[in-house]
Amino acid sequence: MRVLVLAVNSAYFALSMETVHQVIRRPIVTRVPLPPPGLLGIVNVRGEIVPFLDTGVLTGTGALSEPAFAVLVRGAGEMLAVAANELPVRADLESPVGPGTRPGELGLYSHLGHLVTLIDVEALADSRLNSKRAS
Repeated sequence: MRVLVLAVNSAYFALSMETVHQVIRRPIVTRVPLPPPGLLGIVNVRGEIVPFLDTGVLTGTGALSEPAFAVLVRGAGEMLAVAANELPVRADLESPVGPGTRPGELGLYSHLGHLVTLIDVEALADSRLNSKRAS
């Protein structure tokens, strides 16, 4: 399976290349007042306003202070952007070494000596952001 691997704090996460639209270096982020935890702001991508999500908060690895990259993904719903510390890399993942343990996690894989969690950004964002609003 072709994926894009993101470094987020000290962890690694993968997005299916079928959902990846674009990678933006040093995105210009517009902050929004009183955002829910996990929303860094919005980015304007050729006139489309895209929510920019803190991948660290969504995955439970800790908030990112100044993410260097935004990865735009398009699923069944709207386009979303997720943050990464380093330039994401393309990879081929073979069979999973374990199942995901939380909503939005599709499986655990081994890649170049790292444990990589395959994620569904829409499901992860829906699970984390909506549960925070309800609290």
